[in-house]
Amino acid sequence: MLANQASDQIEAIHTMMASGHRSVHMERHTLILWGLTTAFLILVGGAIFTHERFPVSWIRALSVTTFITIVLTAVAYFDFYLIRRSRDEREESISFVQLQVTKVWWLLVGLIVMINLGMHFYGGGYMFYSLVLIIMGLALYIHGLFSRQMLALAGVMMILLGLASITLRLPFPVIEWLTIFCFGLGWPLLGFTLNHPRLNKSLKYRLSFSLLWLAIVTIPTVAIYQSGRLEDVPETTPIPLTQYLQQGETVAVTEEVVTIPAGTIVPLKVELSGDVLEGLNVTTLPMLLSHPIDIVLSDGKPDGRFRVAQGPWKKHVYNYRIRDFSMTSILDRDTGPQVQLKLRLSTNN
Repeated sequence: MLANQASDQIEAIHTMMASGHRSVHMERHTLILWGLTTAFLILVGGAIFTHERFPVSWIRALSVTTFITIVLTAVAYFDFYLIRRSRDEREESISFVQLQVTKVWWLLVGLIVMINLGMHFYGGGYMFYSLVLIIMGLALYIHGLFSRQMLALAGVMMILLGLASITLRLPFPVIEWLTIFCFGLGWPLLGFTLNHPRLNKSLKYRLSFSLLWLAIVTIPTVAIYQSGRLEDVPETTPIPLTQYLQQGETVAVTEEVVTIPAGTIVPLKVELSGDVLEGLNVTTLPMLLSHPIDIVLSDGKPDGRFRVAQGPWKKHVYNYRIRDFSMTSILDRDTGPQVQLKLRLSTNN
């Protein structure tokens, strides 16, 4: 009898110690609130802070950062208020471990805001949403290390999505929509199923839910991207460049496609300015096309859609990239100072 009581007491002590070590409990509203807010910022931020409304880059960067900071600060305060109210209703306290992990959460969110600000000045925006997935996945993983909920596995899935988007060099619209659905759909779904007993105890149910979660996030992403590509396909038949030049300005066409043949020399106008350059530094470089290119004109002006050698239609804002950039300086006694610039322009994803 005494042995059974001692065994029960030891088991109770072990249970209490385990609860203390893994005392972090993510509330349902936290994932829903932060997920919907992140999706909202991605959708609305790009539509509000455009190059047309904010032509000066540093003003646009500071405006975007200020807007994001205000929204996320309000969400953090409201989330913490709801956490305290929920714990008070259940007559529970917030453990010391959870307070420290919450600080890590806020630190990682602040890191994302600073990365976004830096990329406005130094470039690299193509990888931003991938980094958001990786960093917030890391935040969930850290929470999961001190929690009995299925947070660590969810964090690993987000980290893998972020790494895969960079490794596979996915088109930027795909990464953007993947991030939107990951937060806008994936996080609320995770919040509603977070406290399900089978998901937190059975590996089989957790793996099944992970596959379902990935499908819910990726299938709408692919569907929207494919529908957007179909909308980019022009309805008019391409005409040769010679025919377009012979038409003159008398033919008024809302949309037309012009084929520029391979071997055409396209002048590239380059303007340089800087703190050590004075006056207008302009030069024109001849570019020789190696493949035919179809470009779409709307009201007589290129609208950004193009395709190379009858390939898929693309947009220059996403598919023009400069690779293998290098700049070297030369000071020769015969030729004097020179600057050699090498770069490779790519239209592939």
